[in-house]
Amino acid sequence: MIWIFLPLLLYLGTIMCTRGKTSAARQAIVTAMHKEDRYIGLLMPWVMTSNGTQHKIDKDKEYFTVATWGTMHAVHILKFAWLTSKIGKQLHSKGSGLIGETRQVSTWGFSDFRGETFTVWQERDHMAAFYQSGSHRHAMTSMKDDVDFRVRRVWVKGSDLPTPGDSTSTKAFVLRIKSGDFPEAVKKA
Repeated sequence: MIWIFLPLLLYLGTIMCTRGKTSAARQAIVTAMHKEDRYIGLLMPWVMTSNGTQHKIDKDKEYFTVATWGTMHAVHILKFAWLTSKIGKQLHSKGSGLIGETRQVSTWGFSDFRGETFTVWQERDHMAAFYQSGSHRHAMTSMKDDVDFRVRRVWVKGSDLPTPGDSTSTKAFVLRIKSGDFPEAVKKA
């Protein structure tokens, strides 16, 4: 009997998730959730890309680092997962300028599924080129009404990068980003 009502429930859930999404109250709540979020749970260990291993990491250099955070209704999880798998292939391609990354997902209820990424780049321009690129641009456009995104941009010294494959140093690194321990990288105009 429940199967008869399942499509209706999913439809209503989608409406509830997107209705009022752009309201000032909703945006203020999401911003507060983002600022207060210190959760470290299902965090993938740090992955160093071929770009990061080919270039010696300068321990004293500040690298441009981006932490993305998004919350969405659970009905959007499959689409989000499919799109992020496409982005991952492009992100790890040779010459992307990505040094390393980690990501995590967490569920705080049916209407609050969160996805996060933490990426470190050789240069700020590499991140900008990736942001404007095919898979990423397509995902951002197709999910713009489904996910409330927030971003932190910081400068991280090479000496602060986590050890590849090490969960403990990865968790400590991400917690420092979330706690505001690194200098903010003001958004370029």
